[in-house]
Amino acid sequence: MKYNVDTVRESGWYNKKEWLAVRDYVRQRDKMTCVRCGAFGAKKYEVDHIIELTWENLDDWKIALNPDNLQLLCKSCHNKKTGEYKRGKGVSLW
Repeated sequence: MKYNVDTVRESGWYNKKEWLAVRDYVRQRDKMTCVRCGAFGAKKYEVDHIIELTWENLDDWKIALNPDNLQLLCKSCHNKKTGEYKRGKGVSLW
């Protein structure tokens, strides 16, 4: 099955206590600042998987729940990164 963020959300994965804990840790670690553009105080941030999350690696904690594979991005930078990935450019490490 191909990864689809809406399907993962519907599955309740983003509501798991493990995800919520690591998400909150990354927000604090990155001081609510976008690691790409430095935006602080943006209205919306995304905790982003550097190595893209897929159904195949969803249960691999080293990818799905490892803080070293997570970064805080403002919505604008997250949309740009996601767009690059979808266009076949792969994972962008900036």
